Amino acid sequence: MNKKNNLFNIIDNFKKCSVLVVGDIILDEYIWGRANRLSPEAPVPVLEVDKYTYIPGGAANVAGNIRALGGNVTLAGVAGADTQAEKLNSILKENNIESSCLVNDPERPTTVKTRLLAHNRQQLVRFDREFKKPVTVSIEQKLIEKISGSIKNYDLLLLSDYAKGVLTESFLKKIIELGKNFNKPILVDPKGLDFTKYSGVTMITPNRLEAETATKSPSGTKPEELAEKLKQQLDVKHVLVTLGEEGILVCSKDKLKTIPAVTSEVYDVTGAGDSLISGISLAMIASGGDLEASVEIGNYAAGVAVRKIGTAAVAPEELKNIIDMHFRVKKKKPL
Repeated sequence: MNKKNNLFNIIDNFKKCSVLVVGDIILDEYIWGRANRLSPEAPVPVLEVDKYTYIPGGAANVAGNIRALGGNVTLAGVAGADTQAEKLNSILKENNIESSCLVNDPERPTTVKTRLLAHNRQQLVRFDREFKKPVTVSIEQKLIEKISGSIKNYDLLLLSDYAKGVLTESFLKKIIELGKNFNKPILVDPKGLDFTKYSGVTMITPNRLEAETATKSPSGTKPEELAEKLKQQLDVKHVLVTLGEEGILVCSKDKLKTIPAVTSEVYDVTGAGDSLISGISLAMIASGGDLEASVEIGNYAAGVAVRKIGTAAVAPEELKNIIDMHFRVKKKKPL
């Protein structure tokens, strides 16, 4: 089987994979309209609203990407007890994303990021409604209980940290221990200044800035040094450092490899990291742990995502199309 067909075969097997996504849930609200005049009250544009759209964001976007790619997914996290949570639940149901591990907390609002866009693309402003304090011990316990009761049904745990208060140090310790007890791979999209809270996971996927911050390294430190520092700090099998246009550095055992970025027209980088880790997670299961093929597939998924406006999910056919296109380009290049 050639390389392209192998990648296609892995993608076809996504439907057999089941992932539990745990993390900070966000509802992305987009308000679309036309801005043809300034307000008489202040020097700001007046948006004449045409429509509203809602997309699951944060950990919910990761879950949405996994589902769109054909995988089976359950979302675990915390939302409020408000109309925004109802809207979120409705969207999850429409997209066949299981929400049985979601906990509603009446003491905190559902995190909502609202973007005002004019003329189909230009973002005028974004405003956020969020509560970043750590969840209470009782809410944390409810979440752990729900996950404990169903963890055996999943092939992999994916922790999506957006620093909104769900993935606390105490919660992470419990969930990582739980995953290990059930022999489940644990992937983390990290956030914050201290990555030691993720110790013991299978894979961590910071970007260059996050890796520099977590390792207290100066700006411009070589990615190879950052990856080695993270491996020394954390008991992890794989470190992936995303480098934007420079691609992805993969550090596993004593091996270092850089996978080039997928050349693509970039319209919006929102959610590209979610598409990356979603593709990697499914491919790790579907390929039986083929790290290089999994990172390549995740890389292609991110390449599709940046061509779209907002936190848009990636479909299997889109993924196959971009892979096919890039293999054709490679074939045409002179030796």
